[in-house]
Amino acid sequence: MTMPDSFWDSAGSAASGGDDPPEPPRGSAASGGDDPPEPPRGSGDSPGEPAGRPPQDRAYFLDLLGDGHHGLGRHEAAIEAYREAADGFQSQEARCSHALCLFKIAASYLSLGEPWHAHGYLEACLPLLGELGLTRHEALARRQLETCQASLTGVG
Repeated sequence: MTMPDSFWDSAGSAASGGDDPPEPPRGSAASGGDDPPEPPRGSGDSPGEPAGRPPQDRAYFLDLLGDGHHGLGRHEAAIEAYREAADGFQSQEARCSHALCLFKIAASYLSLGEPWHAHGYLEACLPLLGELGLTRHEALARRQLETCQASLTGVG
């Protein structure tokens, strides 16, 4: 937690022999709770953009949101969040995160029983996973791709 500048000024004077104790942060129970807390510092220029966060964090938040939706069985919402995150990671040239988002999109489509959609995402992420040395994910993606191809051709 970042303390307001007034806290450090008061604490400095108390530590240097001043008689006044530091004031509690605004909005805290110790201050009586009447004062509203100070708004977070930061830009927050874009709608829906958290204040005080760099814009590149948006992709990471969307990736986590997708994980939450996927874990709750809301696979369509997970796919939407992962797609936005993947676009953000691609524009930031965050190759590892981009590859993993593509993999997660494929996994969500497989959870929906839609191998025809998962197939393209697996084909897109496989070379990236290999280049990045993500061998465990590469092996998983390869097995999933084989399963997709078998179900699409009616073999298996």
